[in-house]
Amino acid sequence: MNKEELKTLLEKFDAGQCTAEEIGMLESWYLVWRSEETIDFEEAEAERRVDQIWDRLKLDVEVKKKIVLWPRIAAAAVLLLSLSLGLYFYQSHSLASKQELVQQDVAPGGNKAYLTLADGKRITLTDVANGELAKQAGVAIRKSADGQLIYQLSDREAASDKPVYNTIETPNGGQYQVILPDGTKVWLNAASVLKFPSSFTGLKERRVDLSGEGYFEVAHNAKQPFIVKSRQQEVLVLGTHFNITSYTGETTITTLLKGAVMVRRSGKIANPLEGEDFAVLKPGEQSELKEKITISPADLEMATAWKDGLFIFNKTKLQNILMQLSRWYNVHVDYSDVPKDRALSGAIKRESNLSSVLKMLYETSRINFVIEDNTIKMKK
Repeated sequence: MNKEELKTLLEKFDAGQCTAEEIGMLESWYLVWRSEETIDFEEAEAERRVDQIWDRLKLDVEVKKKIVLWPRIAAAAVLLLSLSLGLYFYQSHSLASKQELVQQDVAPGGNKAYLTLADGKRITLTDVANGELAKQAGVAIRKSADGQLIYQLSDREAASDKPVYNTIETPNGGQYQVILPDGTKVWLNAASVLKFPSSFTGLKERRVDLSGEGYFEVAHNAKQPFIVKSRQQEVLVLGTHFNITSYTGETTITTLLKGAVMVRRSGKIANPLEGEDFAVLKPGEQSELKEKITISPADLEMATAWKDGLFIFNKTKLQNILMQLSRWYNVHVDYSDVPKDRALSGAIKRESNLSSVLKMLYETSRINFVIEDNTIKMKK
Protein backbone atom coordinates (compact mmCIF):
# COMPACT_ATOMS: atom_id res chain seq x y z
CA MET A 1 0.00 0.00 0.00
CA ASN A 2 1.78 3.12 -1.23
CA LYS A 3 0.95 6.73 -0.38
CA GLU A 4 -1.60 7.08 -3.18
CA GLU A 5 -3.42 3.90 -2.12
CA LEU A 6 -3.37 5.06 1.48
CA LYS A 7 -4.73 8.47 0.45
CA THR A 8 -7.58 6.78 -1.41
CA LEU A 9 -8.40 4.66 1.64
CA LEU A 10 -8.40 7.71 3.93
CA GLU A 11 -10.75 9.54 1.55
CA LYS A 12 -13.10 6.53 1.57
CA PHE A 13 -13.11 6.62 5.36
CA ASP A 14 -13.90 10.36 5.35
CA ALA A 15 -16.83 9.63 3.06
CA GLY A 16 -18.07 6.78 5.25
CA GLN A 17 -17.54 4.22 2.48
CA CYS A 18 -14.92 1.94 4.11
CA THR A 19 -15.70 -1.71 4.64
CA ALA A 20 -15.03 -3.34 8.01
CA GLU A 21 -11.91 -4.93 6.57
CA GLU A 22 -10.62 -1.58 5.26
CA ILE A 23 -11.21 0.05 8.65
CA GLY A 24 -9.19 -2.74 10.24
CA MET A 25 -6.41 -2.13 7.72
CA LEU A 26 -6.36 1.56 8.64
CA GLU A 27 -6.22 0.81 12.35
CA SER A 28 -3.39 -1.69 11.94
CA TRP A 29 -1.46 0.59 9.60
CA TYR A 30 -1.75 3.61 11.90
CA LEU A 31 -0.52 1.75 14.98
CA VAL A 32 2.48 0.35 13.16
CA TRP A 33 3.23 3.68 11.47
CA ARG A 34 3.24 5.49 14.82
CA SER A 35 5.67 2.95 16.34
CA GLU A 36 7.69 2.09 13.21
CA GLU A 37 7.45 5.29 11.11
CA THR A 38 7.36 3.14 7.99
CA ILE A 39 5.78 5.92 5.92
CA ASP A 40 7.36 9.38 5.95
CA PHE A 41 4.85 12.21 5.81
CA GLU A 42 6.66 15.26 4.52
CA GLU A 43 3.93 17.71 5.40
CA ALA A 44 2.86 18.38 8.97
CA GLU A 45 -0.69 19.01 7.75
CA ALA A 46 -0.92 15.49 6.33
CA GLU A 47 0.29 14.01 9.59
CA ARG A 48 -2.23 16.09 11.54
CA ARG A 49 -5.04 14.87 9.29
CA VAL A 50 -4.09 11.26 9.82
CA ASP A 51 -4.08 11.81 13.59
CA GLN A 52 -7.55 13.32 13.38
CA ILE A 53 -8.82 10.25 11.55
CA TRP A 54 -7.18 8.06 14.16
CA ASP A 55 -9.07 9.93 16.90
CA ARG A 56 -12.29 9.07 15.09
CA LEU A 57 -11.38 5.38 15.08
CA LYS A 58 -11.50 5.55 18.90
CA LEU A 59 -9.41 2.51 19.73
CA ASP A 60 -8.81 1.96 23.44
CA VAL A 61 -5.72 3.76 24.79
CA GLU A 62 -4.51 0.80 26.84
CA VAL A 63 -4.67 -1.53 23.85
CA LYS A 64 -2.65 0.99 21.85
CA LYS A 65 0.03 0.89 24.54
CA LYS A 66 0.12 -2.89 24.34
CA ILE A 67 0.52 -2.80 20.58
CA VAL A 68 3.53 -0.46 20.45
CA LEU A 69 5.36 -2.67 22.94
CA TRP A 70 5.09 -5.73 20.71
CA PRO A 71 8.10 -6.91 18.65
CA ARG A 72 8.79 -4.91 15.51
CA ILE A 73 7.11 -6.18 12.37
CA ALA A 74 8.89 -6.42 9.05
CA ALA A 75 8.17 -3.33 6.96
CA ALA A 76 7.11 -5.35 3.94
CA ALA A 77 4.52 -7.24 5.96
CA VAL A 78 3.30 -3.97 7.43
CA LEU A 79 2.73 -2.37 4.05
CA LEU A 80 0.97 -5.43 2.71
CA LEU A 81 -1.19 -5.49 5.86
CA SER A 82 -1.87 -9.17 5.44
CA LEU A 83 -4.57 -9.99 7.95
CA SER A 84 -3.57 -13.65 8.07
CA LEU A 85 0.13 -13.01 8.74
CA GLY A 86 0.40 -9.55 10.24
CA LEU A 87 -0.25 -8.45 13.79
CA TYR A 88 -3.88 -7.34 13.81
CA PHE A 89 -5.88 -5.74 16.60
CA TYR A 90 -9.65 -5.77 16.70
CA GLN A 91 -12.15 -3.71 18.65
CA SER A 92 -15.75 -4.87 18.51
CA HIS A 93 -17.22 -1.37 18.12
CA SER A 94 -15.17 -0.61 14.99
CA LEU A 95 -15.24 -3.95 13.17
CA ALA A 96 -18.82 -5.10 12.79
CA SER A 97 -18.42 -8.05 10.43
CA LYS A 98 -21.16 -8.61 7.87
CA GLN A 99 -20.83 -12.36 8.42
CA GLU A 100 -23.35 -14.03 10.69
CA LEU A 101 -20.78 -15.49 13.06
CA VAL A 102 -22.93 -16.43 16.03
CA GLN A 103 -26.43 -17.58 16.74
CA GLN A 104 -26.11 -16.79 20.43
CA ASP A 105 -23.66 -14.93 22.65
CA VAL A 106 -21.76 -15.66 25.86
CA ALA A 107 -20.68 -13.13 28.48
CA PRO A 108 -17.05 -13.13 29.71
CA GLY A 109 -15.91 -14.65 32.97
CA GLY A 110 -15.25 -12.69 36.14
CA ASN A 111 -14.14 -12.91 39.79
CA LYS A 112 -15.49 -16.32 40.77
CA ALA A 113 -13.90 -18.81 43.15
CA TYR A 114 -14.55 -21.26 45.96
CA LEU A 115 -12.57 -21.53 49.19
CA THR A 116 -12.42 -24.84 51.04
CA LEU A 117 -11.18 -24.63 54.64
CA ALA A 118 -9.26 -27.31 56.53
CA ASP A 119 -12.47 -28.49 58.23
CA GLY A 120 -14.14 -29.04 54.86
CA LYS A 121 -16.30 -25.92 54.94
CA ARG A 122 -16.77 -24.55 51.41
CA ILE A 123 -17.29 -20.82 50.85
CA THR A 124 -18.50 -19.30 47.59
CA LEU A 125 -16.31 -16.20 47.28
CA THR A 126 -18.42 -14.78 44.47
CA ASP A 127 -21.46 -14.20 46.67
CA VAL A 128 -20.07 -13.91 50.21
CA ALA A 129 -20.00 -10.46 51.78
CA ASN A 130 -16.77 -8.53 52.23
CA GLY A 131 -15.00 -8.76 55.58
CA GLU A 132 -13.77 -11.59 57.79
CA LEU A 133 -14.81 -15.01 56.52
CA ALA A 134 -13.17 -17.32 59.02
CA LYS A 135 -10.36 -17.75 61.52
CA GLN A 136 -8.26 -20.88 61.85
CA ALA A 137 -4.86 -21.82 63.27
CA GLY A 138 -4.29 -18.23 64.38
CA VAL A 139 -4.96 -16.79 60.93
CA ALA A 140 -7.82 -14.48 59.95
CA ILE A 141 -9.23 -14.88 56.44
CA ARG A 142 -11.08 -11.99 54.90
CA LYS A 143 -12.43 -10.84 51.57
CA SER A 144 -11.52 -7.30 50.52
CA ALA A 145 -13.77 -4.85 48.71
CA ASP A 146 -11.82 -5.29 45.47
CA GLY A 147 -12.33 -9.05 45.43
CA GLN A 148 -9.11 -10.35 46.99
CA LEU A 149 -8.78 -13.15 49.50
CA ILE A 150 -6.36 -12.07 52.25
CA TYR A 151 -4.75 -14.19 54.97
CA GLN A 152 -3.43 -12.36 58.04
CA LEU A 153 -1.97 -13.57 61.35
CA SER A 154 -4.42 -12.86 64.15
CA ASP A 155 -3.30 -10.65 67.05
CA ARG A 156 -5.54 -12.54 69.43
CA GLU A 157 -4.31 -16.05 68.82
CA ALA A 158 -0.94 -17.67 68.19
CA ALA A 159 -0.47 -19.57 64.95
CA SER A 160 -0.66 -23.34 65.15
CA ASP A 161 2.55 -25.39 64.95
CA LYS A 162 0.79 -27.88 62.69
CA PRO A 163 -0.08 -26.54 59.24
CA VAL A 164 -3.68 -26.67 58.11
CA TYR A 165 -4.40 -26.45 54.42
CA ASN A 166 -6.89 -24.41 52.46
CA THR A 167 -7.83 -24.71 48.80
CA ILE A 168 -9.05 -21.98 46.46
CA GLU A 169 -10.40 -23.03 43.09
CA THR A 170 -11.70 -21.05 40.15
CA PRO A 171 -14.30 -22.59 37.84
CA ASN A 172 -14.46 -22.22 34.09
CA GLY A 173 -15.36 -18.57 33.59
CA GLY A 174 -13.66 -17.52 36.84
CA GLN A 175 -10.49 -15.84 38.11
CA TYR A 176 -9.36 -14.67 41.54
CA GLN A 177 -6.51 -13.12 43.51
CA VAL A 178 -5.28 -14.34 46.89
CA ILE A 179 -2.71 -12.82 49.27
CA LEU A 180 -1.05 -15.61 51.23
CA PRO A 181 -0.02 -15.28 54.92
CA ASP A 182 3.57 -14.34 53.97
CA GLY A 183 2.40 -11.51 51.69
CA THR A 184 2.86 -13.46 48.44
CA LYS A 185 0.30 -12.43 45.82
CA VAL A 186 -1.22 -15.06 43.53
CA TRP A 187 -3.52 -14.48 40.56
CA LEU A 188 -5.46 -17.57 39.47
CA ASN A 189 -6.76 -17.97 35.93
CA ALA A 190 -9.91 -19.90 35.02
CA ALA A 191 -10.19 -23.60 35.92
CA SER A 192 -7.31 -23.45 38.42
CA VAL A 193 -6.72 -24.82 41.92
CA LEU A 194 -4.25 -23.60 44.57
CA LYS A 195 -3.65 -25.56 47.80
CA PHE A 196 -1.62 -23.82 50.53
CA PRO A 197 -1.08 -23.73 54.31
CA SER A 198 -3.13 -21.13 56.14
CA SER A 199 0.13 -20.14 57.88
CA PHE A 200 3.80 -20.66 57.02
CA THR A 201 4.93 -20.10 60.62
CA GLY A 202 7.32 -22.81 61.82
CA LEU A 203 7.71 -24.39 58.37
CA LYS A 204 11.12 -24.87 56.73
CA GLU A 205 9.70 -23.95 53.34
CA ARG A 206 6.64 -22.30 51.89
CA ARG A 207 5.13 -24.98 49.66
CA VAL A 208 1.95 -24.65 47.59
CA ASP A 209 0.31 -26.85 44.95
CA LEU A 210 -1.02 -25.44 41.68
CA SER A 211 -3.21 -26.95 38.99
CA GLY A 212 -4.13 -24.74 36.04
CA GLU A 213 -2.54 -21.30 35.67
CA GLY A 214 -1.25 -18.84 38.25
CA TYR A 215 0.86 -15.68 38.33
CA PHE A 216 3.01 -15.31 41.48
CA GLU A 217 4.65 -12.32 43.13
CA VAL A 218 6.55 -14.07 45.90
CA ALA A 219 7.50 -12.22 49.08
CA HIS A 220 11.26 -12.53 49.65
CA ASN A 221 12.40 -14.70 52.57
CA ALA A 222 15.86 -16.22 52.18
CA LYS A 223 15.35 -18.43 55.23
CA GLN A 224 12.13 -19.93 53.92
CA PRO A 225 12.19 -20.82 50.20
CA PHE A 226 8.94 -20.76 48.26
CA ILE A 227 8.11 -23.87 46.22
CA VAL A 228 5.28 -24.25 43.70
CA LYS A 229 4.45 -27.84 42.85
CA SER A 230 2.53 -28.32 39.63
CA ARG A 231 1.99 -31.19 37.25
CA GLN A 232 5.31 -33.11 36.98
CA GLN A 233 7.47 -30.20 38.17
CA GLU A 234 8.52 -28.01 41.09
CA VAL A 235 9.59 -24.36 40.94
CA LEU A 236 11.91 -23.17 43.72
CA VAL A 237 12.15 -19.41 44.41
CA LEU A 238 13.23 -16.95 47.09
CA GLY A 239 11.41 -13.83 45.89
CA THR A 240 10.40 -13.21 42.29
CA HIS A 241 7.62 -12.76 39.72
CA PHE A 242 6.66 -15.62 37.42
CA ASN A 243 3.77 -17.33 35.64
CA ILE A 244 3.03 -21.06 35.51
CA THR A 245 0.66 -22.69 33.04
CA SER A 246 -0.01 -26.30 33.98
CA TYR A 247 -3.35 -27.51 32.66
CA THR A 248 -4.01 -31.21 32.22
CA GLY A 249 -3.29 -32.29 28.67
CA GLU A 250 -1.21 -29.18 27.89
CA THR A 251 2.50 -28.44 28.10
CA THR A 252 3.65 -27.08 31.48
CA ILE A 253 5.25 -23.66 30.89
CA THR A 254 7.03 -21.48 33.46
CA THR A 255 7.73 -17.85 32.49
CA LEU A 256 10.02 -15.63 34.57
CA LEU A 257 9.57 -11.86 34.70
CA LYS A 258 11.75 -10.89 37.67
CA GLY A 259 14.32 -12.58 39.90
CA ALA A 260 15.45 -16.17 39.38
CA VAL A 261 13.80 -19.57 39.74
CA MET A 262 14.94 -23.17 39.59
CA VAL A 263 12.66 -25.55 37.71
CA ARG A 264 13.03 -29.27 38.33
CA ARG A 265 11.12 -32.34 37.37
CA SER A 266 9.06 -33.71 40.27
CA GLY A 267 10.62 -36.61 42.13
CA LYS A 268 14.19 -35.63 41.27
CA ILE A 269 16.86 -34.89 43.86
CA ALA A 270 17.12 -31.35 45.20
CA ASN A 271 20.19 -30.33 43.17
CA PRO A 272 20.38 -32.51 40.07
CA LEU A 273 23.30 -32.06 37.69
CA GLU A 274 21.59 -33.27 34.53
CA GLY A 275 20.17 -30.40 32.46
CA GLU A 276 17.20 -32.34 31.14
CA ASP A 277 15.57 -32.50 34.58
CA PHE A 278 16.78 -29.18 35.98
CA ALA A 279 16.91 -25.57 34.78
CA VAL A 280 17.56 -22.10 36.21
CA LEU A 281 15.60 -19.34 34.50
CA LYS A 282 16.64 -15.73 34.05
CA PRO A 283 14.15 -12.86 33.53
CA GLY A 284 12.66 -13.01 30.05
CA GLU A 285 13.03 -16.78 29.76
CA GLN A 286 10.52 -19.61 29.92
CA SER A 287 10.81 -23.35 30.40
CA GLU A 288 8.70 -26.07 28.82
CA LEU A 289 8.37 -29.50 30.36
CA LYS A 290 7.82 -32.32 27.90
CA GLU A 291 10.15 -35.30 27.72
CA LYS A 292 12.76 -32.92 29.13
CA ILE A 293 13.00 -29.31 30.34
CA THR A 294 13.86 -26.82 27.60
CA ILE A 295 14.51 -23.06 27.91
CA SER A 296 13.66 -20.39 25.35
CA PRO A 297 13.07 -16.61 25.19
CA ALA A 298 9.59 -15.68 26.44
CA ASP A 299 6.91 -13.35 25.11
CA LEU A 300 6.24 -11.75 28.49
CA GLU A 301 3.22 -9.74 27.40
CA MET A 302 1.50 -12.76 25.94
CA ALA A 303 2.32 -14.94 28.96
CA THR A 304 0.76 -12.51 31.45
CA ALA A 305 -1.94 -10.91 29.26
CA TRP A 306 -4.70 -12.84 31.05
CA LYS A 307 -3.74 -11.20 34.37
CA ASP A 308 -3.95 -7.77 32.74
CA GLY A 309 -7.40 -8.40 31.27
CA LEU A 310 -6.36 -9.21 27.70
CA PHE A 311 -6.17 -12.03 25.23
CA ILE A 312 -2.91 -11.63 23.30
CA PHE A 313 -1.98 -14.17 20.65
CA ASN A 314 1.34 -14.14 18.81
CA LYS A 315 1.49 -16.93 16.25
CA THR A 316 -0.55 -19.02 18.67
CA LYS A 317 -2.04 -22.27 17.45
CA LEU A 318 -5.76 -21.98 16.88
CA GLN A 319 -6.47 -25.03 19.05
CA ASN A 320 -4.67 -23.39 21.99
CA ILE A 321 -6.65 -20.18 21.44
CA LEU A 322 -9.90 -22.12 21.56
CA MET A 323 -8.81 -23.88 24.76
CA GLN A 324 -8.34 -20.47 26.40
CA LEU A 325 -11.76 -19.34 25.21
CA SER A 326 -13.34 -22.56 26.45
CA ARG A 327 -12.05 -21.95 29.99
CA TRP A 328 -12.79 -18.23 30.17
CA TYR A 329 -16.28 -18.34 28.64
CA ASN A 330 -17.21 -21.74 30.12
CA VAL A 331 -18.15 -23.23 26.76
CA HIS A 332 -17.31 -26.41 24.90
CA VAL A 333 -15.32 -26.53 21.67
CA ASP A 334 -15.86 -28.86 18.73
CA TYR A 335 -12.31 -29.43 17.48
CA SER A 336 -13.27 -31.87 14.71
CA ASP A 337 -12.83 -29.37 11.86
CA VAL A 338 -10.27 -27.02 13.47
CA PRO A 339 -6.94 -26.89 11.52
CA LYS A 340 -4.28 -28.37 13.82
CA ASP A 341 -1.34 -26.30 12.57
CA ARG A 342 -3.09 -22.96 11.94
CA ALA A 343 -1.55 -20.12 14.00
CA LEU A 344 -3.01 -16.63 14.52
CA SER A 345 -2.00 -13.29 16.03
CA GLY A 346 -4.16 -10.61 17.56
CA ALA A 347 -5.48 -9.09 20.79
CA ILE A 348 -8.77 -8.22 22.43
CA LYS A 349 -9.98 -7.47 25.95
CA ARG A 350 -11.10 -10.41 28.07
CA GLU A 351 -14.15 -8.39 29.10
CA SER A 352 -15.48 -8.72 25.53
CA ASN A 353 -18.38 -11.05 24.80
CA LEU A 354 -17.47 -14.28 23.06
CA SER A 355 -19.03 -13.13 19.78
CA SER A 356 -16.55 -10.23 19.61
CA VAL A 357 -13.61 -12.59 20.05
CA LEU A 358 -14.93 -14.92 17.34
CA LYS A 359 -15.33 -11.95 15.00
CA MET A 360 -11.72 -10.99 15.69
CA LEU A 361 -10.64 -14.54 14.83
CA TYR A 362 -12.69 -14.33 11.62
CA GLU A 363 -11.09 -11.04 10.61
CA THR A 364 -7.59 -12.44 11.12
CA SER A 365 -8.13 -15.89 9.61
CA ARG A 366 -11.35 -15.88 7.58
CA ILE A 367 -12.35 -18.94 9.62
CA ASN A 368 -16.01 -18.61 10.53
CA PHE A 369 -17.19 -19.78 13.97
CA VAL A 370 -20.67 -20.11 15.43
CA ILE A 371 -21.92 -20.75 18.97
CA GLU A 372 -24.49 -23.51 19.12
CA ASP A 373 -25.69 -25.22 22.31
CA ASN A 374 -22.93 -23.53 24.32
CA THR A 375 -20.34 -24.96 21.92
CA ILE A 376 -17.92 -23.18 19.56
CA LYS A 377 -18.03 -24.79 16.14
CA MET A 378 -16.47 -24.04 12.79
CA LYS A 379 -19.03 -22.98 10.22
CA LYS A 380 -18.42 -24.79 6.94
